[in-house]
Amino acid sequence: MYQKPKQSRSILTEQKFLDALDALLREKSFKQLTVDEIAERANLHRGAFLKRFGSKKRALLVLFDRYCKDASAYMLELNQILHQYSNAEEVCTEMSKQLEQLQSKHFASNRAMHEIFSEDLVVDIRTKKIFKELVELTKKIQCVFLSDAKVSDNGALSASQLLVTINYNYVLKAMTAFPRDTQSRHHLIGKLVTEALKT
Repeated sequence: MYQKPKQSRSILTEQKFLDALDALLREKSFKQLTVDEIAERANLHRGAFLKRFGSKKRALLVLFDRYCKDASAYMLELNQILHQYSNAEEVCTEMSKQLEQLQSKHFASNRAMHEIFSEDLVVDIRTKKIFKELVELTKKIQCVFLSDAKVSDNGALSASQLLVTINYNYVLKAMTAFPRDTQSRHHLIGKLVTEALKT
């Protein structure tokens, strides 16, 4: 069973393995990747990897936790400064920018988690938790910027799904028709998400 390292040497070893895993997942699929390749990229031994994580999937979950922590921290921060935005579209546009940056930074673990989902058809609890936090944030955006008549669970769910799906697919290079210009792209996504909030 995985335990978070406490000693500086163990922390450094884990960091090397996770950095190697992240780099390799940018080059090939999770299924194709072997423990030996991760150890070799990290300049460490296979046995050390297995002692630390037990399996490559466990290592992936630790790597994915980095994304989850960053995403949670961003949503918490945004939740506290919502009053600084003038309308829903402005905040949705900013959320789209930040989400794309997070998904680009954590592209490898997100893509690998999607690969596992596609095979197992089971959503990981971490993914559920992050999505639930996003839905709660979009509900708050509804309450702050929309009239009571426009506030609905369906709107918050739709907006959250659009925000995640469009940005993830753009990062995957699967949204080639979307504007390449960052401002134009996120302005368009912000408009779409705002409309979804009203459904």
